[in-house]
Amino acid sequence: MALTQSDRPAAGRRPDTSLLRALESSRATAPAVCAALVLLSTLVTALVTPTVPYEAAGVIYLVGVLGVSSIYGLWWGLATSVASALAYNFFFLPPAHTFVINSSSDWAALAAFVLTALVTSNLASRARSERDEAARRAAEARLSESFATLVADADDLASVLPTLASQAARSLGATDGVIHRGTPSPPERRGSVLPLVFNDRWMGELRMIEPPQGTLDTAAAERVARSLAGLIALGEERERRIHQQVQAEALSRSDDLKTALLRAVSHDLRSPLMAISTAAGGLRYAGLDDEDRELLETITEQTGRMNRMIENLLDLSKLQAGAASTQADWIDLRELVEASADELARRMPGGPAIDVRFDADLPLVRGDAPQLQRVLVNLLENARKFSPPDQPVQVAVHRRGARVELSVSDRGPGVPPDEADRIFEPFYRSPERRNVPGSGLGLAIARGLAEANAGTLAVEQRDGGGSVFTLTLPVPAGRSR
Repeated sequence: MALTQSDRPAAGRRPDTSLLRALESSRATAPAVCAALVLLSTLVTALVTPTVPYEAAGVIYLVGVLGVSSIYGLWWGLATSVASALAYNFFFLPPAHTFVINSSSDWAALAAFVLTALVTSNLASRARSERDEAARRAAEARLSESFATLVADADDLASVLPTLASQAARSLGATDGVIHRGTPSPPERRGSVLPLVFNDRWMGELRMIEPPQGTLDTAAAERVARSLAGLIALGEERERRIHQQVQAEALSRSDDLKTALLRAVSHDLRSPLMAISTAAGGLRYAGLDDEDRELLETITEQTGRMNRMIENLLDLSKLQAGAASTQADWIDLRELVEASADELARRMPGGPAIDVRFDADLPLVRGDAPQLQRVLVNLLENARKFSPPDQPVQVAVHRRGARVELSVSDRGPGVPPDEADRIFEPFYRSPERRNVPGSGLGLAIARGLAEANAGTLAVEQRDGGGSVFTLTLPVPAGRSR
């Protein structure tokens, strides 16, 4: 596996192996090197045989076999071992300068030499392969470290992709490369394209320029692709988390500002509204003509509406601050629904009728009755706003195992699926129904009070048009009607 310049931090501390690398890369020099080592081994053996027995001097040939095996591999090592055995036989085993062997001991010595040459050649070749594999793994580790450092230091993933692509392509022997994250390449161009896949998810592809033949099928290419894909996925996840953190911080600051504003405005408005309401109540007993009395009714009605809005703001502030306390008691849902309908009739006289249906045997539930009545009144008021005058609002109470469902259905325009959660956000108003009066707080408060009483509030589309708001409350064990 080739290294880029950035992958060579320790090059100055290692011995120079350029000559060995040149020999390894040039297979044409292998026969010459083999012949030269056999000749050199023969000369050295000839020099030492006057003082050393030729049976022991034959081990010198093993040095050449080991050298060839470590440089060129097993097969050239085997060829060198055979050539060494022939040279040893020809020059040193009697009768000299022939390939004839008369002595059985010479046959045994030659067989031992050939066997030893084969074993050492195999061991040397294996050591060479392990050395090369270790070098490749070390290079890949340095490359992965370089990838990780680039991604960690980058401000965004897109800015570092060109450098990653160039380093990865060069490590595989290509001239250069780019990382493409759009649509995959067509089949005719995939001979130089390395797919980047992480956990069966397509992260892109490395398009290499002039890669060596067969590069895409190597284990090194697979490891580089896996490393690149993982780092791209990690970079995407980091960018997503940073984006979420920024949004969360902005939302938190916005919520803090909104809560402080709500509290200040609601408290500052209660005193003047109370004074206006008290003065208007006193004028009821004054001798006013019909026109003045009509103006007084308008003042009283709008003052009550403003007062309810301030109460909503205060309740919303408490819910957002987690300070909404509940006084739980046993509640009869029939009485709760009837009281809510009566309150709505006083607040909004006229409008669509309310059709109520109960299961025959409803259990008692525990909760804060005023808060749950507030939830139901808000749901009924919302349904009346959007229902046609001739279509009644339907209220149904059913038991579903360990819970009770109280649903309010209307025949209004309905709630689109993409707004099913947003309509419960404070101040949210659907773009299509801006002309309907309201502050956008009723449903937000209803859901908050429902959750404060261990319940849930959800909305879904109604068959045939309209919406169904469902309040779900748990049924306590051990208590029935």
